[in-house]
Amino acid sequence: MAETKFENMGQRAGEQAGRTADKGKETLGNMANQAREKIGDVASAASNMAQQAASKARDTAQEWASTAQEQAGKYAGQARDMAYDAAERAGDLGRDMTNLIQRNPLPAVMIALGVGFLAAVALRRSSS
Repeated sequence: MAETKFENMGQRAGEQAGRTADKGKETLGNMANQAREKIGDVASAASNMAQQAASKARDTAQEWASTAQEQAGKYAGQARDMAYDAAERAGDLGRDMTNLIQRNPLPAVMIALGVGFLAAVALRRSSS
């Protein structure tokens, strides 16, 4: 009878151990599933954050490019205006000189002869 009692106890212990093992497997399976879900959530959040960062970087780069293009257009317009003004002033100076020479031809010729003489003297001294 003692043997039967020990056999029953052994059998019950084995059954209990089996149930505990089954519960352990179930618990581990649940934990693994939860871990997979958490990892998936983290990966999804990281992907969204990366997409948002890339989008923001793209938007910022486009803003900078637009600003640079506007500034370049502004400065190109200013440079064009300055060149036009300079050309206009040079044309005015040329017309003024022509009018001055036509009104006063003798002094203009005398000035030209004086400048030529000074240039010849300067060239002669620099070559000796």
